[in-house]
Amino acid sequence: MVSRENLRYTIRPGSREDAVEAARLWMKSAEEHAAYDSVYATSPQSEKTMRRFLLDLVASSHAFLIVAVTEPEGRMIGFISGEIREGSPAFSPRTWVAVDDIFVLPEYRSLGVGRALFERARAWAEQQGATGMSLQVAAANRRGRKFYENLGFREVSIYEVLEF
Repeated sequence: MVSRENLRYTIRPGSREDAVEAARLWMKSAEEHAAYDSVYATSPQSEKTMRRFLLDLVASSHAFLIVAVTEPEGRMIGFISGEIREGSPAFSPRTWVAVDDIFVLPEYRSLGVGRALFERARAWAEQQGATGMSLQVAAANRRGRKFYENLGFREVSIYEVLEF
């Protein structure tokens, strides 16, 4: 079992080489989300699509992929990704960093890895001049919602779907 005492890891910017493994982790995240609601069911090409998406992120100066890797093995145990987005012109001007995805392998949760990923992403956001961060979380993901609340996020909108 992994504990805080015996866990050694590094948080670093993701590279092109990290996109394949980050896409695999994203698939694990998608499996968990599909258990919350069928709206999160993936398509047959989703891993390939995510790989391309993550490659685009690492090539952009307006986006990020940050990874957590164990030392000295270099096993990826988590990642966070996102991009800069301008707020609606109808509201007070804001530049947001939208977190697209954050995932930590289950056996490494509650050990500070997710918080460390988020803190690195926040530092990046502040360097870019962002005025805040935003994200979406599955309504049934109680653990994730509590995690974001503990980081200081607050709920400002409810995302609803109607399927036909």
